[in-house]
Amino acid sequence: MLTIPQFFEFPNDGKTKELCNFFLSMLEQKNKALYLHSQQVGNYSVSISAKMGLPFDEVACIKTAALLHDIGHLGVPNTILSKYPYLSTREYSTYRNHCLAGASMLENMSEFSHIMKIILAHHENWDGTGYPKRLKGVNIPLGARIISVANHYDRIINPCTEHWQKSHAAATRELQDKAGLNFDPDVVSAFLKSVVSAKK
Repeated sequence: MLTIPQFFEFPNDGKTKELCNFFLSMLEQKNKALYLHSQQVGNYSVSISAKMGLPFDEVACIKTAALLHDIGHLGVPNTILSKYPYLSTREYSTYRNHCLAGASMLENMSEFSHIMKIILAHHENWDGTGYPKRLKGVNIPLGARIISVANHYDRIINPCTEHWQKSHAAATRELQDKAGLNFDPDVVSAFLKSVVSAKK
């Protein structure tokens, strides 16, 4: 598993960090692989954000959202998580609901009001074919576009299920092929320049 150096420590606000750690500990108790995935997506997202030259506060926001992007999976049975992406129609409907569920879990928590839209939109596609709202292009929050690339890459090289794993080279080719379709081309470019170059 590729580990990106933790050159930023987020979240740094006391109460926000406490709540973030609470949700992450719940993920770890439920599914260790999902917990590790969230950590990796957080690392990748910071690297992409920094490469794109985003301001410190925005990188901090995206890092927090990346760490918590899958908390909606707390309500998804492990039997479904372990089968992904080989799901029945009903199972896939349950799986897709995790975006809305995760955002809803943070309602009325002022510490996370700035990341709810990012978590809700992290499975939206650049071409408007994603979910849950079929947002398109720049209508998708930038943080969600960044997490989408980081999430997809880590999912296919370090999947929760061992039956879907691909090589690093195959994963990066897939991102390049889907740039402009599933993913923001600028985000994919930043990913290739930061995370991929760091791996070489």
